[in-house]
Amino acid sequence: MATPRWSPVPDFPRLFRGDRYRFEFGIRPAEGHWFRWADPSHPELDERRSRVQKDSHWHLPWSPPADAVLAELLTIFPERDQPTSGAMVAAELAGAWEPDFVLLRRTAGEFRLVGACVCDPSWWDPSEKLGHTIETIHAPVPTLNADLGARIRTFLHRLPPGQTLVRENWGLAAVPERNLHPAANRPRLNSESTVANTWLRVEHQAFRTLPGSEGVAFLIWLTVHPLAEVLRDPGIAAAFRRQMETMPPDIARYKGLEVLGATWWSGLPAE
Repeated sequence: MATPRWSPVPDFPRLFRGDRYRFEFGIRPAEGHWFRWADPSHPELDERRSRVQKDSHWHLPWSPPADAVLAELLTIFPERDQPTSGAMVAAELAGAWEPDFVLLRRTAGEFRLVGACVCDPSWWDPSEKLGHTIETIHAPVPTLNADLGARIRTFLHRLPPGQTLVRENWGLAAVPERNLHPAANRPRLNSESTVANTWLRVEHQAFRTLPGSEGVAFLIWLTVHPLAEVLRDPGIAAAFRRQMETMPPDIARYKGLEVLGATWWSGLPAE
């Protein structure tokens, strides 16, 4: 009997909680089945295979230290007959597993990105991050290192073995396409955008320590939602509006939201 397909479902009240916008860690134990093979008939898998085969230089940055981390990651899954390390296996994994994955390895007390398979990036280039520390990777995000940098470092070093911990992050886009790699040149939000043609991207993120290889797997399972449908709930709409109105200007610029004009806001329910 086939295993029922599971995918994360956004908890929108949790996602937009708080009286103002702030970076929150919001870490908690996973409730779903992150480490299971996907249904082979799922159409997104073909798209993932195509991306890593056609544009591996964009979506599959890799270095030799990632091999041991990947091999340990694969021990969490059901049995497999294929080889258990290397970029070729990482590409194969993209077509059999729905989350994107970033592999970190601890060297001289610092976690560095040693390999990744990111088919659905949100306006970032995974290849530019290869070999960099977590602090360097987060440096372009305004205030993130200042607000959460020390906590993130402590968290990665103290991840409990055998547990999967999760959190969420969100952003907005002008298109429903999942792959927003900068080189894909997708349309961006602009002054004429409206709520009706805006999409909410929710990154369901998971962390799993791989102590045998001094590694950590950082997983990103993307879900995409028409924003207008999400905001039909008045409570969620009010919470979302508070987040938008209190977002610092530098963070709004980083997220590409400073361009939104009165037309966009006119489509957002009032409190």
